[in-house]
Amino acid sequence: MDIEEFYDTDPRRRSGEDRQFGLGWTDAADEHNLWDLYWNSGSGELYLMRKPVVDPLVGWTGYALEDNARAVSRIEHRILGAAQHLIHPGQIRAKTGKESEEYNKEALTEDLQVEVLGVIPDAGRVERVLAGWEQAMDQPDSLAWLRARLSAEGVTVSS
Repeated sequence: MDIEEFYDTDPRRRSGEDRQFGLGWTDAADEHNLWDLYWNSGSGELYLMRKPVVDPLVGWTGYALEDNARAVSRIEHRILGAAQHLIHPGQIRAKTGKESEEYNKEALTEDLQVEVLGVIPDAGRVERVLAGWEQAMDQPDSLAWLRARLSAEGVTVSS
């Protein structure tokens, strides 16, 4: 599903905080995309958001040809741990439900796809299940590690 549909289909997702667990997960079969890993406190869902590879020195703000940190700061408390300029504008719009008048990013129309990996209702368990993610994310095909880890821990979409 796309990011808009993700937030629209369950109101708990929009009201909950999205805690970030890495903005650069990789899949050996797809070199043109990266995945961001989030845990949503409202729904308890651990999810991936697929996005096109972006230059880390420029970020989405550079691609939008405008660097206005005030617009991103309005949602800072709701998307935790993310490097501000690397949060995709489509995620900002989906999370807040509105466009920013100060932050024109209309040129960025990539379709952000979301995959729910599982449900972990407790933040403490999320930390335990994902222990070591920082090192694993930097390895090639890091999504393989993530999927194996979730499987070993018994995390499923319906848990």
